[in-house]
Amino acid sequence: MINLVLYSNGEIFDKTKELLIKTIKNNSKNRIKIHEYNLEKISNLDWFNKIKLLPNVFIDENESDGWRKHGKRDGYFNSWKAFITLDVYNKMDKDEILYYVDCSQWVRTGFTENIDKLCEIIKKYKFIAGSVGDDIKNDDIHPPHCCNNLKVWNKIIPNNNNKLLLKKNTVLNSWYILTKNDTNEMFLKDWVYWSTYSDNYLKDPLVTYHHTGDQSIFNILVHKYNLKVFYSKDITCVENKDRNNVLKTINNNTNIEQYFINL
Repeated sequence: MINLVLYSNGEIFDKTKELLIKTIKNNSKNRIKIHEYNLEKISNLDWFNKIKLLPNVFIDENESDGWRKHGKRDGYFNSWKAFITLDVYNKMDKDEILYYVDCSQWVRTGFTENIDKLCEIIKKYKFIAGSVGDDIKNDDIHPPHCCNNLKVWNKIIPNNNNKLLLKKNTVLNSWYILTKNDTNEMFLKDWVYWSTYSDNYLKDPLVTYHHTGDQSIFNILVHKYNLKVFYSKDITCVENKDRNNVLKTINNNTNIEQYFINL
């Protein structure tokens, strides 16, 4: 069973979700269960209380990190992504697979490539935590500071030389796929926990400290848990947003292990 997890809120995103749902079954022999979320649905779930005030986070544009205002995206810094993933994960049986895909405004297509080879690979790797491209590092300033705030890194991964990790390729989580096991459960619980974490030192929820919102916490946790990511030297970070580019690369090659690396 493949649990396809989708979230959309608004016309452009809804259209992409519609295309993904329409095309998934023609590109897999597996049983597919679709989990649809939108803002109305999540606002009625218990965990929404943890993120409902995020649109009210005040960010002073005169501060040195005033660029954080760009990370608001949908107002919630896409923080719902961690919660809906854990939501579905908790309902899965141990032999099932969770496959999250963005309902993107940039990639307005459904599935044009078969997903079954990827779903076979995940049985070995357990978690493929998105993708990376060589063109965007964690400390790049365009787009503004993808994931460079050491205060956040040091909070999530203490007693580590995190400054070295700022030169690594930034992790894109426009898609990710995982199975059910204790390590993955800890990762997802960490993602939820750290996304909304704040204290006297970091007064805003951690998900608000980077341009990439939800992705920044995910990115740091990929290093903490030393997870595999997809990497092809021929695919840029932006091109990785199209799940079909990734699937096509996997489907058209025999030596596929070369594309799954630890950062």
